[in-house]
Parts: sequence; structure tokens; C-alpha cells
Amino acid sequence: MTRRADAAREPIAIVGAGAVFPGAGSAAELWRNVLAGVDAITDVPAGRWDPALYYDPDAYDRAPESDRFYCKRGGFVDEHATVDPARLGITPAAVPGMEPDQLLALRAAAAAIADAGGDERLPDRSGIGVVVGRGGYITPGVARFDQRVSMSHQVAGLLAELVPELGPRRLEEIRRAFRARLGPDGPDAPTGLVPSFAASRIANRFDLRGPAYTLDAACASSLLAVEHAVRALRGGQADAMLAGAVHHAHHVTVWSVFSQLRALSPSGTIRPFDRSADGTLLAEGTGIVLLKRLSDAERAGDRIHAVIVGVGSSSDGRATSIMSPLVDGQVLAVERAWRDAGLDPAEPGAVGLVEAHGAGTPAGDEAELATLRRVFGADGPPIGLGTVKSMIGHAMPAAGIAGLIKAAYALRDGVLPPTLHVDDPHPALADGRLRPVREAAEWERGPGPRRAAVDAFGFGGANAHVVLEEPPSCRARRRRAPVPPPASSSAEEEGVLRLAARTAEELAAALAVPDEELLARVPEAAPDLPCRLAIVAPTARRLDLARAVVQRGTPWRGRSDVWFAPRPLLAEGGRLAFLFPGFEPAFDPRVDDVAAHFDLPRPVLTGRTDLPGHAADVLSVGRLLAAALAELGVEPDVVAGHGAGEWTAMTVAGMCEPGAVEAFVRSLDGEAPDVPDVLYAALGCGADRAADAVAGRHGVYVSHDNCPHQSVVCGPPDAVRDVLGRLASEGVLCQELPFRPGFHTPLAEAYGERARRSSEALPMREPRVPVWSSTTAAPYPGEAAAVRELAVRHLLEPVRFSELVEELYGAAHVRAFVQVGPGGLTGFVADRLDGREHLAMAANAPKRDGTAQLRRVVAALWAEGYGTSAPPPAPAGGVRLDLGTPLVTLGGAVPPLRLAPEMPSLPADDPVLAELEALLNDAAAGAQSVVEAFGAGPAMGAAVPSPGPAELSASRVFSLDAMPYLADHCVFPQPPGWPDPSDRFPIVPLATLLEVMAETARELLPDLVVVGFEHVRAVRWVVAAPPTTADITAYLVGEGDRPRKVKVVVQGHADGTVLLAERYPPPSAPDRTPLTIEGPPIVTAERLYEERWMFHGPLFRGIKEITALAEDGVRAVLSSLHTPGALLDSAGQLCGHWIQVYGDTNQTVFPVGIEHVALYGPLPPEGERLDTTIWNQSLTDTTMRCSAELVRENGTVWARVDGWTTHRFYTDEALWRMRFTAEVSGTGEPQPGGWCLARRRWDGTASRDLLMRQYLRAAERAEYEALPPFAQGTWLLGRIAAKDAVRDHLWRNGHGPLFPAELTVQSGVSGPVVTGPFDEPLRVSIASDAELGVALVRPGGEPAGIGLALSDSDGRLRAAKQAVLQAMDDVRARPELLVTVADAERLLIAADGTVTTVETRELEGHVIAWTVASGGTDMEEARA
Repeated sequence: MTRRADAAREPIAIVGAGAVFPGAGSAAELWRNVLAGVDAITDVPAGRWDPALYYDPDAYDRAPESDRFYCKRGGFVDEHATVDPARLGITPAAVPGMEPDQLLALRAAAAAIADAGGDERLPDRSGIGVVVGRGGYITPGVARFDQRVSMSHQVAGLLAELVPELGPRRLEEIRRAFRARLGPDGPDAPTGLVPSFAASRIANRFDLRGPAYTLDAACASSLLAVEHAVRALRGGQADAMLAGAVHHAHHVTVWSVFSQLRALSPSGTIRPFDRSADGTLLAEGTGIVLLKRLSDAERAGDRIHAVIVGVGSSSDGRATSIMSPLVDGQVLAVERAWRDAGLDPAEPGAVGLVEAHGAGTPAGDEAELATLRRVFGADGPPIGLGTVKSMIGHAMPAAGIAGLIKAAYALRDGVLPPTLHVDDPHPALADGRLRPVREAAEWERGPGPRRAAVDAFGFGGANAHVVLEEPPSCRARRRRAPVPPPASSSAEEEGVLRLAARTAEELAAALAVPDEELLARVPEAAPDLPCRLAIVAPTARRLDLARAVVQRGTPWRGRSDVWFAPRPLLAEGGRLAFLFPGFEPAFDPRVDDVAAHFDLPRPVLTGRTDLPGHAADVLSVGRLLAAALAELGVEPDVVAGHGAGEWTAMTVAGMCEPGAVEAFVRSLDGEAPDVPDVLYAALGCGADRAADAVAGRHGVYVSHDNCPHQSVVCGPPDAVRDVLGRLASEGVLCQELPFRPGFHTPLAEAYGERARRSSEALPMREPRVPVWSSTTAAPYPGEAAAVRELAVRHLLEPVRFSELVEELYGAAHVRAFVQVGPGGLTGFVADRLDGREHLAMAANAPKRDGTAQLRRVVAALWAEGYGTSAPPPAPAGGVRLDLGTPLVTLGGAVPPLRLAPEMPSLPADDPVLAELEALLNDAAAGAQSVVEAFGAGPAMGAAVPSPGPAELSASRVFSLDAMPYLADHCVFPQPPGWPDPSDRFPIVPLATLLEVMAETARELLPDLVVVGFEHVRAVRWVVAAPPTTADITAYLVGEGDRPRKVKVVVQGHADGTVLLAERYPPPSAPDRTPLTIEGPPIVTAERLYEERWMFHGPLFRGIKEITALAEDGVRAVLSSLHTPGALLDSAGQLCGHWIQVYGDTNQTVFPVGIEHVALYGPLPPEGERLDTTIWNQSLTDTTMRCSAELVRENGTVWARVDGWTTHRFYTDEALWRMRFTAEVSGTGEPQPGGWCLARRRWDGTASRDLLMRQYLRAAERAEYEALPPFAQGTWLLGRIAAKDAVRDHLWRNGHGPLFPAELTVQSGVSGPVVTGPFDEPLRVSIASDAELGVALVRPGGEPAGIGLALSDSDGRLRAAKQAVLQAMDDVRARPELLVTVADAERLLIAADGTVTTVETRELEGHVIAWTVASGGTDMEEARA
């Protein structure tokens, strides 16, 4: 059965998926839960709504009541509702004010992009869109916003009516306390609640400029979003689309609606398609898939989960009730989808699985079963039926995307997944084709591809249906767990011990038994658990090695025949590639025993070294070993070859018949005319150095780029030997090779003519798995003509094996490389990947029998998780999102009150009081807690501090005039005497802000001392130049608490709670626990400051000695300084120094919060030395948390700090280097030809702005800040490139140190103008986009032009024309440009009678073009 070819029906590939659903923090975890039959339904978590208030199991038997729910079970994601705001480009302080579903949609989109290979794999961002389904329910953010804006006034207003004695001031205090319990109320909060931002925020974060919008089609929303995305892709409106839905709305109003409709299950169990189904269960979740046209995905080598072949939707139109499902309407959507696919749904084999809507309501299930029976018929092969709702509940708008992901993964893995709670199937299933799948089972393939259908039928008659098909790469046999070949009687020691556990610790415990017990387990199968160990031929010595390896906890791959994988590479989405070797210098396969063992035909090897003989031997051995591996359960996800091995790859993948390939190779045999005598030689250096060595030598070419430390050259023997002699004198190892055909160079052109003729007769078929070419380092094209053309090119163009390995690793996500045949490809792989996690093994080795080597390959692949389920993902880190809207309690924020005794009590039946109570209960305002707070006043006899104002408001100026010591707290150095202090970026340290908070708090309670701080957070730098003016407010909280608490808010910048008491508490004993493996410091305290490890000046240099460094902390001696906050800031500096030493990247940190500070006395006298210990509490990619203890000279603790939290800013090698030597280094990369390259070196707005301040002076910063946010990065990259290009030019011409801010870049009529401390006139040209900036510098009045374009079909020409236009005296001119000459490296472009030479270079998906300097040979040729 085949589909009709039609551009409007182009298949759409699902290349990535991200999800958060009950019990699952990722799409992979959702799928694993489905396979394991995990029931993720639970009782409603605390904080969502209060069962004591709303739940009444007897309510089902009464008339519906709006605030009584008879069900309290559903699907919830609380444990997985976390986001890493920095990674998503959001400040942590903004998270509480944003709608959680927007953040979870952003997280799921990021996961889908990562699943597809990362954002660097995305196509042009202008062609990527986002469609997100989202309902109109009351969500947590909106609910809290409504409470803040409206309900707080209603509470105060009603209290004013009922208790007029409170007065305006007290009512405002109550209202403010009510609002404060709802979280922060920042200026950005309203924008975080706009519903359409669920899609827009994704587009904004990833700079996607295609269509981005949300839609609401009730429970059909997600599949309708997918349909919109599919049509955008098919219509050419987009090249990639993110589509899915989000639903996180367990608000009591939602539960009220479904309770009153009697749609919820009173038994608390969702039983889709069961005879006893009694209702659905509400759930939540988010799912996003990344879609591309199948042809584009295959061309790019993307991993494909499944293929969408048909989409359809409909409305029920007029029905008996808008809430009643209509079979006719549902049938219409299903038939439209199958018609869109060009398939007959009733034909046998058309579909093998229906992922149904299956909400578990009797009416809904009955209507859907009738719909499916009408469309698929009652007769024919069985069709599996299931629904993910049986495990996670009904996620409303997001329900369909959960089902789509489930069905896609089922197709990918060839599994029919189970459905829960179908114990007594619905009567409508009795005599039809649909069969509920109750246990996971292998999905047997018929003559055609596997297909699945997904339903989503929503309230109001919105219907959607999607038809899925397995990906092309799944049309081979499904991957299964490999089984090592049994040991022969002559090699009993060759058994394989396989052990698996959940963690390395559990595995170590399993190994902690006598050797005899372990050896007895050799015949046993290991459980399907993620942490794995395999030992071939286990001995006492190997068991001891294994124990040590597992104890260490890091991967071990093959030494002494031991393999250990704590997190297997292939179980987490890694793929397996077969690499077929070509003409190897030593070809000695050991395969006779392999053929005998598997009863396969023994290859008859010719042993010849001529082209057809050697090629036939290579092909035979590769096919035999691939067949043997298949018998063992090992089949590749992709295949590739090296040189002639590519023909074997094409054969094994089923692209070509073996006989046809052998005939093709024979056609190349014979003495080809005009083929000179050639010599190949292997060089112990990379292709770039090899190219330099053969440059200028006629007829000598680099034929193979094998890896960074090996390449091959080919050419006339004398010329090649001359090259070898020169390189040998430079210490490069060289070796002549015994081959003569001249393949992979232009010298084989005569073979090319024969190959073109022979390839016409070469039949081509669709491969079972993708075949990658070592000529293009990309998958083979899909069209037969293009395959034949590439086969010819393969003979004439270099082998780019090193690039091929890189692309397989990055683009195809290959993590295991098996060399199928004898040779040295595994060494090439290891050299190219250079320490990155991978497995590379040969399936045949000369030192070992063939079956013995296969046994090791299978053991290694089993250890790396081949054919097994994925391990649980690491827990998602980041900020926990608040998904609830519980009743508000004031928690002591308002001092207790007592109503005056003479006030008459309100009668119990007073209608006003009744209205108040009903209002507060229904709106979750918690006013009852306010009434209860009218309790007893202060206890008699308690000490009462001197009276002060209840609150304080003031405005403060933070400036160098007001706080001159901040001149020693400037982040960026500038030349001595620099006039503008703002260019140094002086900021107020967080520790100094603590002093400001303490000072403010003591104005409220002047008779108390400050004994600590808690819940301090900083959301924005307080900059001292230019001055910052901020409003500061302070008010008492927790009236009855001891110590007393004063909340201090520096509006827009920081807030925290100051703890005050009558006296300091007695200090506890110092913590003498040693750090783990303490070592000496890497720099002294003096060098720490002098070498700019720390930017602090003398007034903040409190570190006097670093006594020890360890993996979990630092010990040092600090000196007390009189500068406000300097002592605690010095402790923070130690935290920063720890990450400088132990962090691989992102070593730049600034504090953003403190959980708690305890002070046991006043600031020690200036100069007193305090022994200080820093403990690293936690470390993520974006944050670091530390604790600290400062001990005085008398041995008592002065201060303890917990949760000193810093944000890690993006820092790579160039940024790290510039921290120390900004005046003689930069982040730009000077290039030959006088231009400089600037890469995007930030991961969010905060790190970009930090880099901006390093490069720009005040006037330039104003220009930057005036730009719209989306344009700032592009503009900044151009300025960085220009400044570093000029600095490099000046340095090469003898100029001394030069900071970036000493240069100013301005726009002029003739292009950018750069000024600074130099006299030489310079001409500068700039081009940039969101990823790269480039700038060209020419001395004097010499024209300079540079262009930048994406590397597409005409990118080179666009970049070159841009360069020519920029080189003109008036950049506004637009003359006609004509390309007169073009070759691989340069173009000649004529404009207004002038011919300009332009050189070009491809780099990271871009083309850079620049005008050639005058006086060079290129310019002279152009003039001629």
C-alpha cells in the first residue's frame, strides 16, 4: 500500500520532543512510564486547593454545588515543575511574577530543540514558527494577579464596613500584607501573564521569526496546533515549526465546572474503554514537538522519531447539545486526515495502533468507538487501541500532544504500548478490529510501514486527527538487546559476566561478594537497569579491576576486557553507527569462525591487491560481519564508509544489491587512459598542514582528511616523496602506501568517466537506515540520480572522514562507532572526538578470533545500553514553580488586633457578614485568617522596645560622591586617570546593601542591634556611576517573632529581612570539620588582587591569606575592614575564587541572594584577622551556593552565612583571558586578510550586557541601550569585531596596551569611524548578525569592505556584493554590481568602472567576504 505523491501532502518529520506531564519531566521519561505501565494519578497536592474545604465524596449523590467536589484525584506535575531561568534567558527574580505555563512551554520547547541536536542544528531562524494550544482557564498567575488587583481591595473594603474602627492606615496595612503573601509585584508581572506569550516567549528566546501564536480548540488544541504547523511547512511558510500545547490550570473553578457536569470519576480511577468507566480525571502538562519536512530532515541527517503523513480537523456543527460528542463530526476529522495522507484507513495493514482520545466518560468513549468503527471497519486485522490518559489523566488542551508523543515513540521503537484499567472492555469492542493493548508488545511489521493514528476530540465539537508513520530508518528490524555469542568448548573462559543496577553504589554492593558467586552468574541475564558492567572472560584480577572501576564511578571502556557505564551512552538517545573500512594497508580479516558459527556463507577472498579484487574482499567481509552482528541483535542506526568502504555501507543498508556494486567496481578495472603514475602517502599531521605542504606542487593533492593527526596525500611519486622529506625534517611521521588508482583526487578523472557510464545501470533503492557520505560529510540524497552523481564524485573528491565523524557525533547524535572489518578507523574516531564521550570498537581484529571479538563488541554495546530502555533523567534543576492558588493566610504579617469590648457583635444571620464569608471563601482570599488574627495583644510583662514608626519610606542616592569607597569596587579596569568612572562600572556590593538595610531597619527600632539577615535577594545591580536613586521602604513583619524582623526593600534592586534583638546571641562552637582533601592555593592573596582574579581595590581587599583549597570549599584568613560590608564581601570573594579554580566554564560569578546571616557580635576592630571557611553547598550550570563561617582571633564565631548564592555568567576561554589582560587581549579572533571575527559569547541578556560594559564607553552604551532588545546582540557583535580588529592592527604595528573603551566606533557617511589614542587614519568596515560579527581594517584611505551572509545557494554572492558596497566612499550608494570572474576563493566584481577583488570564506554556516588589500597579487591581477 503506498501513498500518492503530492507536494501538498509532503510528509513531516518529528525530529524533537519535549514534555512535562504527571510523573514525567521529559518526553523520554513519559515514554518510559508508558512502557512500564506507571499510574501517575495522585491525590491533589497540598497548595493546589484544600480538600478539607472543597472535597466531599457524598456530593456526587446530591444536586451539584459549585464549591463541593466529589473527586480529589488527578494528574499533577509539582515535582517536575522547575525551570532554569538563566538558561532560558529569564532573570530568577522575574519567575514568581510569570505565568508558570509560559515557563514550562519554554522549557519543553528548549528540550525539543535539544532533542533534535541543539539550537545550532536549527535552520534559518526567520523560517521557524511556533504554534501552541492553550485554553482559556484561570491559571495560577492570573488567579494571583486577580487576588492582588481586585480581591485585596474587596477584603479591605468589607473590613472597613464591618470594623470601621480599624481606620485607613490599618486597613492599608492589611491590604498590603494580603498582597505580599501573593508573591512579588514587579513592573514586569503583567507582561508575564499575557496568554499569547506562551508562543511568543518561545519565539523571543530562540529568535524565531516565523509565525508564532496560540490557539484554543479545547481538548483538540494540541493536534490542531500540529495541523497548523504541518500546513505551514507544506506551504513553504516555514522550514521548521514548534507545535504543541500547555495546560496548568488546576484552579478550583476548573474543578467546580467538571464536578457540576458530573464529568469526573467518583471512584477516582480513569478507565477508558472499560465497561465500568465512570468519568475522567483532570490532569495537566506541556508537550512540544519540533517538526521539519521529511526531505529536509533526511538531508540534514536528523534523527526522526516518526513522520506525520496526514492531518485533519472538523467541528460537530449543530448537535443536540454543545457538550455532546457527535459521531458524524468526529468521523469527518478522521476521514479528512486519512484523505490528506492519501490512504484508505479501512485497508488491511493501514494502521496498527490508535492512540485514542479516551477520556473515560461513558458518552465520550461510546461516541469515539463508534467513530473508529465507521472509519476503520469491523473486519480485518486487529488494531491496537490505547490512550495515555489511563496513566496521566486528561491534560485538556495538552492531552493530544501527550498522545502524539506516545504514538511517535511507539512507531520509532516498534512497540505496542499498554493502556491501564481496561479490565472489562467496553461492549462496543466485542466484535470489531480494535483491541485494547494491556501489556507492552513488539509491534510486528507487515508488508508496509507501521502507522498509528491519534485522536483529540474537544468540548464544543472541536475534533482533530493525525496519521503517523514510522521513520524511514525504522524500516529495518527493531533494535533489541544484544546477546553475546556463546563460548565454544575450547574457550570456556570466554563467558561474559553482565551486572546492572540503578546506581553505581548499588552495583558496587553487588560486586562486594566472593568471586565464586560472581563467576556463577556468568550464564544469567542481567536486569534492564541503567548502571551497567560487562566483563569478558572474568577472572579474579578482572573482578578486582571492575570493583575499583565501579567505585570510581566514571566510565571504563574496554581495557582488560571490562566495560562500565554509569549512564549508558545509547540508553539516553545516543545512536549506533557502522563504519566500513576501505583499502587498508594491512587487510587480514579473521572471519572463517564467524561464518561457521552463524552458518553464513564463508567469504572466498581473492587476496588480490588490485582494485576489483581488493574491493570484492572488503565488500564480502563487511557484509558477513554486518550479518553476524544482526544475528546477535545488533543493527545500526546509520552507516558510513571510509573510501571504498562506502560501497559496503550502501550494500548493507539495502541501497544497492551486492552484485550490482561488484559489477560497478569491475567496470573501473583495467588500464585507464591518461592516468599518471601516482603515489599515496600517509602523513602524521592534519589536512590543513598537509595542504600547506603540497601548496604550489603541481598534481599533488590531499586525498584523505582522516583525523586531526593523520591525512593522506596523492600525486606524482617524486613530488610526493619531496613532500615527505620536507615534513620528515619537521618531525612529521610519513609512510608510503601500496595503492595507485589516484582515487579521491582529480587524477582519477578517467575513472570518473567510466563510473558515470556504469552508474547509469546501478539500481537504487531506499536504504533501510541512513547512509552517510564521506565525500559530503552528510547523508546521501534521496533521489536516485543524485545518489549516482555522488557515487562518481566519491571517486574524484577527497575523503572527509574527520568531518564525517564530527557530523555523525553532532548532527546524527552517534555515540557508538563500530568498525565493521579490519582497519584503523577507531583510532581516527578517537582522535577527532578527543576526549568526548563515545565508544569506538572494531568488530574484527587480527589478534583475536572473529567470534571472540564480536563477543566483546556485544558486551560493550550492552554496557552502553544498546536495545534497552533509557535511564531516568537527572532531576531537573532550577526554580520550583508555584502552580497553586491556595487560600491566602497572613502568617503574622499583620500585628494582632482585638475588637473593642464595647463593639456589639454581629448577629449570626447578618446578611453582610454572610456575604463577606462567602466572598472570601469562593475567591480564596483567606480573610478568615484576618478575623482570627484579631486575637490577644502583647503578653503582660513582656519587654517592649522603644516605640518607633511602624514603617519607613525614603529615597536614597547611591553614588561615588555619597559612597566614595565604591571607587574600589569597579568591575572593569581602565587606563590610569580615566575620566569617566561609569566606564569602570562601579556597583554596590550585596554585602554593602546589607549595611544599608541594617541602617534602615534600626531607624524603625533604634534600641535594638542587628543580629542577622534572611531571605535577601538582589535582582539588579545598584550602579554608582551614573548615580542610582532608589526608594527604600521598611516595615515590621511577624510582630510576635523574636528576634524582631524588618522587611527592607530597595525598590527595583534588592530586598531582604533584617533581624534585630536587644543583644547579640551567644556564639556557638566553630565548625572544625576539615574540607575534603585540602590542598595548597594556586595563587597568594596578593596575586589574587594584583593579577585581577578579583577586581577589588584596596578598601575591599579583605583576603589576607588563602590557607587551603579543596573540592568542597576554601579556608582563608580575612582582615576586618572599616569599609561598609567589606568583611562579608571578602567572604563572597572566596566563593568566587573557588569557582575560578574548580569551574571549567562560567567562572564569572556575582551574588544574587543570601538565605540567612547570623551575627554574634559587632564588626570586629579594623585589622583583626578572622579564620574563614567556605563550604560549597551546591553547584549547577547557572548558580553556586555556599556557606561561610568567620571566626575571630579569640576563637568565637563572629558570623555564619548560609545560602550565599551567586549567578554564573557565561565565560569561555577568551572571556576568561580578557578578565586578566583586557588591555592586550580581546574576544575577537584576528584572521588572515586583516579582518577580525567576533562570536556570540553570551547565553542570555545578563551576560551579554556584562560583555557590553567591558567593550563600550558611556556614549556607546547609550546607543546600545536605545536599540530594541532583539537588535542589541547583532549591533554589539559588530562593535566588538571593529574594536578588536583595530586593536590587533595597532598592536601589530607597535602600539602599546589598549583597553576596548579607549576606542569609539561611530557611524559615518563612508562607513564606521573609529577614534582613539592613535594618529594613523584607518578605514573600517563592519558586518554582523545574531551569531557573528566581522570587521575589516585597512590603513590610510584604502577602501575596506566586508560582508556576511548565511551560507545558502547565493550567500557567497550576497556577502561579496555587501563587501564591495561597504568599500565605497559613500556607503549609501547602490550602483549595479557585476561579477566578472569567480573561482573557489575569490570573485572579481565590477561597479562603476572599478573592478574589486573579493575573497571569501565559509565559517559556521556563514560566508564572509572581504575586499583584498591594494598592492597584493590579487589586486594586480584584477587591474590586468
